[in-house]
This record gives sequence, structure tokens and C-alpha cells, in this order.
Amino acid sequence: MPAADETARRPSGSRWWARTVRRGPLGRRGSRLLDGDPAAERAVLLLLLLACVLFTALSVALPGSWPPSALVLPLVCGGLVLSTRRQLALVAAVLAGSALSAYWHEPHGVRAGVTVVLALTALAGLVTARFRNRLGLRGLRGDSMLLELSEHTRALGRLPDRLLDWHFDRALAPVGGSSFSGDFLICAHRPEDDLLEVVLVDVSGKGSRAAARSMHLSGAFAMLLGSVPPESFLPAANDYLLRLGWEDDFATAVHLALRPASGRYRLFNAGHPPHAHYRPVDGGSWLVGDGGGPALGLLAGSAYPAAHGRLAFGDALLLYSDGLVEVPGLDIDAGIGRLLAAAEPVLRVPRGAGSPAGRLLRAVASDVPDDRTLVMVRRLGPPFAS
Repeated sequence: MPAADETARRPSGSRWWARTVRRGPLGRRGSRLLDGDPAAERAVLLLLLLACVLFTALSVALPGSWPPSALVLPLVCGGLVLSTRRQLALVAAVLAGSALSAYWHEPHGVRAGVTVVLALTALAGLVTARFRNRLGLRGLRGDSMLLELSEHTRALGRLPDRLLDWHFDRALAPVGGSSFSGDFLICAHRPEDDLLEVVLVDVSGKGSRAAARSMHLSGAFAMLLGSVPPESFLPAANDYLLRLGWEDDFATAVHLALRPASGRYRLFNAGHPPHAHYRPVDGGSWLVGDGGGPALGLLAGSAYPAAHGRLAFGDALLLYSDGLVEVPGLDIDAGIGRLLAAAEPVLRVPRGAGSPAGRLLRAVASDVPDDRTLVMVRRLGPPFAS
């Protein structure tokens, strides 16, 4: 193997240390603890009780340099990894240690403020442990799982990096800059069938509730996409939402089925803002879609007719969520017009560095209290060629 290849395969120092610790005895014990192993939890409880004894002894022996408030450290650690029952034993030990320190000192070693801090920390730890125990999780394992789900959802919407004569770009901006969004994107590319499918979905509502439901739907819709003909996807997705029985919740969606070889496409809309087709000929013009069917999850047996079109060389197609075009007090048509006016100069120039979809999103809706998603499909090649 060449030296360059060997160097490329060699992990970096930080990754090597992280992998070594994870595979070592300490890492294996930590994994068992975070997975709820009772033996590992008992061992941690014993260590934290010993820490309480040590901190209490130090506060008694060295009252000038070791504060009794150090007992808050075992409480914080216990709140992350212990079950509620074992955490109660730890709280009892901490309160006993603080009482002993107060009794031993003249003047008292534990002041009212320290007692309040210890009590509030213990309460917060117990509440946290209660919710974590309902999920069967310890430590930061739940946070890691959520981040993995978020990354998996984003991966489902990864557009092709390289496709002859085509450039695909996307920009996603969850409200508040979080990692979770009520919008999601899924993609299925089948070169053998000359078919690329892209679906943009916007779950009703905002915040964590919409984000949780979008993660739920993204996995189900990803399994559905490509397993049914394009014209059957939205009806099947609508049936799925109706079976879930979500009260007062729905989702809008736009589904693109593109034939890259010819540039022909079909678009199916379920209550979503209309697509926009840009043509640079004759100074530039926009074809804005209309019609479609109702949002998903509202009416059984809904029909979703297809809008047909063809992207010639130099043409572009925009799919977007309502966060880019809905402005309080203005008609949505005005928001769409503002988006298209900002998009036209971006689409007139050849593909450059960076993300044109990201630049356009920031120019139109940089600070909006809603999730925003933009998909830009461009057919490159000789300009104005058909």
C-alpha cells in the first residue's frame, strides 16, 4: 500500500484517543451504565456516596479551603446517570453530609444559601431522572440519539452531487437555528429508470412538536418513496397520515418526479406553495404552478393531479416551504413575487462557489419565526438551447 494511502487511513490523534477510550474498560463500563445496567449503576452510586463522605470530611477538616457546597457535584453527576430510586439514596447522603458539616462547625459550616442550592439541585436532578427513566436513557445518550435522528433525516434528503448537465442545491433553516425542523426533504434517485424523485414536506405547527412529527414522517415517507409509482406517492402518504389519526395536524408536500435525460418532469402538490419554473429565454420569465390536491391527512381518497413540464438548458425549478413566502399582513402571492424577484439574478449567472440556494434563502428570509426550506434544480449546458 502506498505511504499516502496509509497516511489517509490512519486516524487523527483525537479520533484515535476517543476510539481507544470507547473500546477500553472505562468506555465499556460507561456504555453499560448508559444502557441501564444495574451492576454498573450500583458501582457509580457507591462511588458517588464515597465522594459525599470525602467532601464532608474535607469540609469539616478544612473549613477555610473546602466549602460544603462541593456536595453539589455528586448531585449533578447522579442526576445524569442514576435512576430515581438510587438518586434518592444519594440525596439522603448529601443532606446528611451537609447537616454533619453544619453541626460540626462553629459558626455553622452550611449557610441557608448553600442549603437552598443543594435542595434545588437535588430537585432538578430527580425531575430529570424521572423523565430520562421514562425513556430508558441515561446521561447524554438521549441527546446523542436525537442528533443521530436529525442527521439521518437530513441524509434522506441529500441531492445528487454530480449528474450530467444538472445542478441540485438545497438550503434548510430551522426556526431558532435548532437542529430540528418541521420541514424535511427526501430524495430517491434511480438512474436505471432515468428517474429522480424529490419530496419537500412541511408538517403543520412549529417547534419541537412539529419537529418530532417530521422525524416520524420522514422515515415512513422515505420507505414509501421509490416503492410506488410517482403518481401514487401522495395518495399513499395521505392514507398513512389518516391512519395515524393525528388530531388537528396535517402536512403539506410537493413531489417532483424528474427525468434527467430529457428534462421532463411531473409535479404533484398537496396543499403546498406552488413550484416556480424559470426560463431565461426572452429576458427571463416564470411559470408558477397552480392547483393540486388538499394537504395530507385531511380527506380520505384525495386526488393529486400532476403538473407537467420540461426543463430546457438554462432553466431552473424552485421548490420552497411557506416560511420563505408567508409574511404577516401580506398576501402569499406578494411573498412569492418577492422570492422570484430575488431568485432571478441568482439564476442568471453560471454556477459559482458556495450554495446559491443558501444565499437566496438568507436574502429573502434570514430572520423569520418559521422553518424555511428551499430546493433549487438547474439544468446546465449551452444557454437558451432546447
